[in-house]
Amino acid sequence: MPENEKKGITVKVDAQLHAQVREYIEAHGMTMSEFVAKALDSELHPSQTRGGANMANRTIAFQVPEETFDRLKDYLSRHPGLTQKDFVLGLIEAELDRDLQQTNEVEQQPEEEELDEDEDFDEDEEESMDMSM
Repeated sequence: MPENEKKGITVKVDAQLHAQVREYIEAHGMTMSEFVAKALDSELHPSQTRGGANMANRTIAFQVPEETFDRLKDYLSRHPGLTQKDFVLGLIEAELDRDLQQTNEVEQQPEEEELDEDEDFDEDEEESMDMSM
């Protein structure tokens, strides 16, 4: 088959999924063909998407309360082009970066001299003695 030859794929999907795809492609200025080609390529070659051939992706799945899920969907609807995956991945990366920065700051702080508990006691003892005389 010649390198640039195109072949068609026809699929039936749930109406809700179709609406989500339509919304996504409009927000990203894509055609349905571009979207499907990208999705298929991503599924068939996952290690070659997002940053190069050495990047393997892992899956994280978790459940959230319905109210939180509804709030997330509302947020995403106000931020066209932001996917649920990108939103959660951004939160994870931001927290990991914040933690790394905080850890580095703690490691770079000079150690404070610890007060000897006996010294504190001795000072208090001297004050007590002075008051009693």
